[in-house]
Amino acid sequence: MTEHASGELPEGNDHLIADIRDEIRRAGRIPFARFMELALYHPVHGYYMSPDRRPGRGGDFITAPELHPFFGLTVARQVAESRERLDRPVPFTILEYGSGIGGLAYDVIAGLLDAEPEMRSSLRYRLNETNPHRLAQALVAMEEAGLGDIVTADAASEPITGVILANEVADAMPVHRLRWTGTAFEEVWVGWDERAGFVDEPGPLSPTMVEFGLMAHLARAGVDPATWPAGSRIEVSPAAASWAASLATRLRRGYAFVIDYGYPARELYAGHRLEGLLRGYGGHQVTDNPYEAVGACDLTAHVDFTLLAQAAERAGLTVIGLTTQSDFLANAGLGELLVELQREPTTAVDEYYRAQAAVYRLIDPGGMGRFRVLGLAKDVPLDPPLRGFAGPELPARLRF
Repeated sequence: MTEHASGELPEGNDHLIADIRDEIRRAGRIPFARFMELALYHPVHGYYMSPDRRPGRGGDFITAPELHPFFGLTVARQVAESRERLDRPVPFTILEYGSGIGGLAYDVIAGLLDAEPEMRSSLRYRLNETNPHRLAQALVAMEEAGLGDIVTADAASEPITGVILANEVADAMPVHRLRWTGTAFEEVWVGWDERAGFVDEPGPLSPTMVEFGLMAHLARAGVDPATWPAGSRIEVSPAAASWAASLATRLRRGYAFVIDYGYPARELYAGHRLEGLLRGYGGHQVTDNPYEAVGACDLTAHVDFTLLAQAAERAGLTVIGLTTQSDFLANAGLGELLVELQREPTTAVDEYYRAQAAVYRLIDPGGMGRFRVLGLAKDVPLDPPLRGFAGPELPARLRF
């Protein structure tokens, strides 16, 4: 997400607040991950499940695909190279998680078919979107654009040969909130107070966190909480780890590109970030209180890319690189698109300057450019590196 204008946080959803409150009254306090799951994905009242929820300039944030088609067109160039590495399989399938109303899908398909129209007969694009309203919108839009023969909902469970895309998906997966006491971790649960509403309730680790093995994960990542100040807070997402592992079952042969904001564990769990990075976004405002505007506010946490990478590796995938979005797009051909637009005789001056401004924002090291791109692969040759992960600006691979 990026760039929030002035405004006020919206009112929370009273029906959702009541549902969560009643669950706490029945069963007692709940892990924050359960609270976040309901706040975002409650089938009727969750933030992401609303029929009229539209992230973007008219919503609560702007994502890279909505900023300019150049993002999707550049991703298409990396996808095209991936197809060549796979020896042009038939069919060649792209599976996109968090596909929304299909903006990235449209641009990727356009980029592929503009470069090679004959690919159409073998190209398949599956949309994996949790919001049924947005999925339906996307399918209608693709049909109207003449792409109904290519694009379908992700209803099949068999693995694909091709590419998996996930742009800003992992950051919205439920997290557990944890506090380091100086000698051990305690979990921050969610309780209900009749006057204050939702409140933090420190307690022992939940069964999910016990099973996850937090200390073992941190040790594998080279992170030692004994060096942290007492009171340090972090967020951890076993759900994101499970999702990363599941990509191995969705991919027969091919690549996965996971794009999001976050850091490797040793950067994520250090310095000022030990104050916690959970944020709420609503009405173009940012809050660090997750109990404000429940159901009308997006909740996100920075992604632990070490967690995703190690979970994927244990499931059978190979990590082929971790780089910034800035370097990934630059290496994959973003600048070439701008040059090609400039050389096109029919390009209007204002069109070029809009594209140029979008390019700067996509690679801005203080904004979208610092997003990370994790590359994963299965049953493919690893050398030479894919274009997005190899170039003079960055090493071919980074250690986790």
